[in-house]
Amino acid sequence: MIDNKYLEKITDYIENTLSNDDKIEFESYMNQDLEFKKIVNDIKYDTLALKKLENIEGPSDFVYNLNKRIDEYENSNILNTFYNSLKNIFSKSDSIALLSGASLIVILSFSFFKFSNLNEQNNLVNTNNFDDSIAINDSDSLNVDNPVLLLGNDK
Repeated sequence: MIDNKYLEKITDYIENTLSNDDKIEFESYMNQDLEFKKIVNDIKYDTLALKKLENIEGPSDFVYNLNKRIDEYENSNILNTFYNSLKNIFSKSDSIALLSGASLIVILSFSFFKFSNLNEQNNLVNTNNFDDSIAINDSDSLNVDNPVLLLGNDK
């Protein structure tokens, strides 16, 4: 594993801005770690190759135009992808039939789920041995004018 301390010093070593002590320590580490030495040599070679390239002047608004084109591409790509996906789904009669079928399946699934929950609740009530008959309070036997129903009374 390469020590980050030396990775940070590669540029300083190549540009010869390290102190003598740091340079000796850096070269010592570089000679011990062959992978690190290869990295340093690759960076050194690339740096020298870049310095040999001639300077080319571009238009002053090059970066602005480049960013503008990138933004246009990204925006059109996202919207076009979404639009084309929707267009492909809804433009074909097969797709409409497929969507209709999928919708029907979803609706029937929810209906089945709802009815199965109702059946489970009914089974729970029936398995607890509850009496489903309507109970009338004993007050009706006392000659009361308006007997009170315990269940099912709207009063």
